[in-house]
Amino acid sequence: MAKSVLGQDFEISETVELPLSHSLGWVRRNIQPSDQPVWDGVLDEAKWGSPSKKQAVARNWEIPLSDEEWEALVAENEPTELEEVTYDLWIPEGKDLIRGVVAMSAHGTGQQMFEDPNLREIARDRDLALFRFVGNPVQRGFWPRSLLFEQLRSMGEAVGYPEIGDAPLFLYGHSNGTGFSAFFPAAESDRVWGWVSMRPGTTFQVYQPGAANVPGLVIFGEEDSFLTRPSVEENLAVVPAVRKNHDAVWNYVVEAGTGHGPTAQTWPLVYAFLVKTFEARVPEGADPREGPVELIELSPDSGWRGAHWDPVAGGHQELEIAPVDKFTGDVETASWLLDEEYAEDWQAFQRDGLIE
Repeated sequence: MAKSVLGQDFEISETVELPLSHSLGWVRRNIQPSDQPVWDGVLDEAKWGSPSKKQAVARNWEIPLSDEEWEALVAENEPTELEEVTYDLWIPEGKDLIRGVVAMSAHGTGQQMFEDPNLREIARDRDLALFRFVGNPVQRGFWPRSLLFEQLRSMGEAVGYPEIGDAPLFLYGHSNGTGFSAFFPAAESDRVWGWVSMRPGTTFQVYQPGAANVPGLVIFGEEDSFLTRPSVEENLAVVPAVRKNHDAVWNYVVEAGTGHGPTAQTWPLVYAFLVKTFEARVPEGADPREGPVELIELSPDSGWRGAHWDPVAGGHQELEIAPVDKFTGDVETASWLLDEEYAEDWQAFQRDGLIE
């Protein structure tokens, strides 16, 4: 386990070998009927943003497999090969207590997000740790869920912050990293204060009713090739469907004129969502040294609403926002926006492509 001190910040890195049976791709292949087409979930990183010809656009990604059921599934199958997984943990200097962890798959832009000085400043101000991981067994989603808690606790203990294993989480996944950021809160909703799917490689992965009570933000790129598979309209209907069917406290945006990767203008919205949900859900004075923090539940009947982006009109659009009782659109499917301040940021992003 490698350690370094940046100024007085702690940064620790660990590389281990894990079997591919931890991965979402392996689990999916081994629980679905044998006559269905399969895809290993690996995108061509050299052609980032180009859908794989092997990719089956499956619509059902609900996988209610417990950690115990995963262990039984592994025991029933042949051992899988080992691949390297690297974990990185960053902790700001001078903290007596870590109140939360921003955990990101390094698949795609999670790599750079971990190193973003703007995010580190937010983490410094709010006593947060940053955690990222990369490697085929884990970066697109993984079993068992306990793997994350155990790794956080182990690395936290190494630098004197064992409470990290019980601290509330904010999750980020880009492209097929959505297999982490959307799937994990579906199984561990009481441990996650919010999550982001950035340009989901398979939008149907977002349909996770188990995560409906965890604030979620899905960010599409208007010119992203993945948004067209199977169609723009069907992909943009996923969040509204979970809103209507399961009272999800979720919102989505479409970033005009952009492809599969976020831009410099995207991150302020991500960070605004991170901060607002942290303030709304993590009790001030909560102490993970005493065990997992009980998060504040948000009512799906509260907040503001935001109108749907029109794919026919395209581009930047002035979308209605209003308190739920004054919204003129369909309140059941419209984006659920936490409060007036976040609603104004959301509206500005759709209208101008950036927030101040």
